[in-house]
Amino acid sequence: MQVFIRGHETTIQTRWRDHIYERLAKLDRFEDRIIRIEYFLTTSHHHRKGAEMVHVIAKVPRKTIDVKKTAETMMEAIDAASKVMESQIHKLYKNLKTRHRRSRETREVKRGIETFAIVY
Repeated sequence: MQVFIRGHETTIQTRWRDHIYERLAKLDRFEDRIIRIEYFLTTSHHHRKGAEMVHVIAKVPRKTIDVKKTAETMMEAIDAASKVMESQIHKLYKNLKTRHRRSRETREVKRGIETFAIVY
């Protein structure tokens, strides 16, 4: 898994970087399935404070997960975006895990093929 952390109109503080890596530690069991995760941290220098934004793009096979969250502080925005991304990845792989797990007899009945057991 490749992790990119970029700042737009801001410098990346080490506590933000450490916090992002702590959140990504929860996705260790999906590490082989996640190709790339990009965090874009944006701070607005407007007089109105509280415009911290985090944009997360996670690339998994056959799908891209895109999350944008805004909060008053950067840590809150990182938490909100990471929580949504984690839940979407969990939901995606929960559904894929149960796919094609039917028995052979069930698959044949669904296709219209009947199997008969010969009893002697």
